[in-house]
Amino acid sequence: MINLIRTAERTSDATSINNYIFYRHLFAYNSIPSCYLTGKDVLELGCGAGYGMKILSETTNTYVAVDKKKPAVNLETSNIQYHQCRLPDLQTIPDERFDTIICFQVIEHIEEDDLLLAEIKRILRPNGSAFITTPNRSTTLVRNPFHIREYTPGEFSRILLRHFTHVEVMGVYGNEKVTAYYEANKKSVAKILSLDRWNLVNRAPAWLLRIPYSIMNNINRIMLFLAVPGDSNNITDADFFVARPGDDCLDLYTIVRKN
Repeated sequence: MINLIRTAERTSDATSINNYIFYRHLFAYNSIPSCYLTGKDVLELGCGAGYGMKILSETTNTYVAVDKKKPAVNLETSNIQYHQCRLPDLQTIPDERFDTIICFQVIEHIEEDDLLLAEIKRILRPNGSAFITTPNRSTTLVRNPFHIREYTPGEFSRILLRHFTHVEVMGVYGNEKVTAYYEANKKSVAKILSLDRWNLVNRAPAWLLRIPYSIMNNINRIMLFLAVPGDSNNITDADFFVARPGDDCLDLYTIVRKN
């Protein structure tokens, strides 16, 4: 029962039922060109389970990871540091400290999203870049009570342009295997929502929905794993790609640069 209540917000490859969401997130890390990492001072905001940090820190000069919870991975390497904090509070980090900042699947959790972007700009060095991903609201299947808000491609572009003049917004898509899983998930979620006669999923306070959401989310993933074809369960990061953002993309993948 404890495994069912665990939030799906911190995914890992510990079980195959998480393949779709885990490799969707892993794809973003593997999409960062090496020139933004090799020999650079890198900061990751919201490192989660820490799998991205283990992959990307191998060639960096330094890799600083921050999160409200310490990840379970081994941090005992010469170039990795971990700092516990609650975003968007980055006041302990001096101005123009990092060459590259990574902020994947985090900004949708932050009440003060403008402040987070302002802080990213402050601690980036001149000509530094930040990689930011967030779910595309247009393809979200159900309200996520762990998210403060989600964005469409246009909405996210506008908030980024309030802070940066160089903004590139792209969309993360999947191949046929990913699309088949997404469509099966869409039908499954619709069946679950049909039981919500009072529309509680949209009307109830977010804090009240978090445990039932986590339970149903994990049950749904187990049921999908048993029901969908084998190919759809064997999704990897190679099944995702980046293209021009549209209403049908899964995530928004953005690069911003500081003058």
